Amino acid sequence: MQRIKTILPVALIAGTLDAAAAIALYAKPVSLHTVAGIFKYIASALFGRKAFSGEPVYLITGLTMHYLIAICWTSVYLLFLFRIFKPGFVVAKTILFSCTVWIVMNGIVLPLCGLTSAHQDAWTIFKSYAPILLCIAFPICFIFEKKSATI
Repeated sequence: MQRIKTILPVALIAGTLDAAAAIALYAKPVSLHTVAGIFKYIASALFGRKAFSGEPVYLITGLTMHYLIAICWTSVYLLFLFRIFKPGFVVAKTILFSCTVWIVMNGIVLPLCGLTSAHQDAWTIFKSYAPILLCIAFPICFIFEKKSATI
């Protein structure tokens, strides 16, 4: 129970920051992507093209999936990576963790769900890596580093 109390708030912070970054980067009226479309895209991993219908259940499912993924990554960090390294070295931990998240999500999870893009130039990679580094890995690593005396 104590681990859940530790993981949940950190995951909510990281998930919210990542959602805000996704909205800022991808929700553009010019390209006809909307905030709802971002979360329907996530839901499409489970439901396919049906997720892009007008039903709000897919938006809610995508948003829920987004936060569940944040909870999973926060748990992975706390239960494994946080324990491997001694306190300190936040920058190194952040870079290692963000690379791990990016590789697993873009190399395994998204391809298995059929959500990959064939267009992988440097800008596309940077645009997908930067939010992971800044909005997921850094807050998780930084918060747990500050809480390390109580964990």
